[in-house]
Amino acid sequence: MQQKLTICIPSYGKKIRNQYILARLLNSFLKLPSDKFRVIIFNTNEPFNDKVTAGYNKLIQKFRAHYEIMQVSVLDVQFLRDFLLNKGFNGIVQKLSFKGYPNIRNIMLLIANILRSKVILMIDDDEVVENKKFIDKALEFIGEKHRRKVLYAKTGYYLYENTGYKLIQKSPIKRKLWLKETYINEALEKIIKSKKRLNHTTMAFGGIMVLHKNIYTKIPFDPNCPRGEDTDYMINAKQFGFEFLLDNKLKIKHLPAKKPIEYWAKLRQDIYRFIYTREKLRYFNRINIKQLEPYPAVFLKDDLEYRAVVTSINYAKRSLKKKDYVFYKESFKNVELVFKDAKIHAVVNAPRYFEFQKLWQEMMRDIPYFKTLRKHFNRF
Repeated sequence: MQQKLTICIPSYGKKIRNQYILARLLNSFLKLPSDKFRVIIFNTNEPFNDKVTAGYNKLIQKFRAHYEIMQVSVLDVQFLRDFLLNKGFNGIVQKLSFKGYPNIRNIMLLIANILRSKVILMIDDDEVVENKKFIDKALEFIGEKHRRKVLYAKTGYYLYENTGYKLIQKSPIKRKLWLKETYINEALEKIIKSKKRLNHTTMAFGGIMVLHKNIYTKIPFDPNCPRGEDTDYMINAKQFGFEFLLDNKLKIKHLPAKKPIEYWAKLRQDIYRFIYTREKLRYFNRINIKQLEPYPAVFLKDDLEYRAVVTSINYAKRSLKKKDYVFYKESFKNVELVFKDAKIHAVVNAPRYFEFQKLWQEMMRDIPYFKTLRKHFNRF
């Protein structure tokens, strides 16, 4: 009998609305064959909150009659940390927390390995499954030879409420050197319109990513990657010799809530992210910037600093006219970060990934054989 696909879902926030969003996703699973999958909800709230955890358990209980489902909380992470510390995996333990997307995703991989999951699918809680054959499409080709390599990883893509797969490009004049959404759309369009189902990709989407144990036990998410940890994972996988493709028949409805994040904050995340990725690519020999055209390559070239500075100044000018002095101050702080903090972060942390990957591989090799961990986490 084929092993069930393990679906890993990170869920955020203490508000009831967050559990409503998760319930919407879990409800969409009811159309799927229950003998083909199981679900792990990662309640990422830190510190531990009794009411929130009880709320998740109450929600999960509603679906237990329909498919296998369980919750992992910060208490479980602490149990895992203590156990691994006792086994001497100090270098890994330091990065095990629900703070930061790469760390959350690494915990997902760890728990999946403890439960001996052959294949996992990462889905975010603000999504909805629409296709009854979604599980079959997710599993298709994984572990099979594709061209000259066995395919151990693939990604699908998101569909939005009113725009299909396309993102909306806002403020094209002020962001003329930072048209991120435009480049993402350009990269996706070619793949989605391709007659081939499996295609070379320069991006990955953490909310619809399929990983076989032969890759997730060897390649961790980079804990020092500020954002874009999904595409960073794809780049890391290719550096270590794995194929990573985009399946243009694997898609999921993405219904993100509107988040009141100022653009200077989003731009700051991008500045850290792209400077870090560019620095890490200098240590790689199997993948380069040219192979990441058009996106994210456009933000990994020598003019990255120029693009970031001009875009920040454009917004500083706009905020001054509107007398938004906080936005003005933070925009100029972005200019400073380009040449200081973001650069220091990249130079110091980029080479550390290789040591972390080595420790990860050693730990993941041993994890499935620890009966104490398996007994604790096998709560389906």
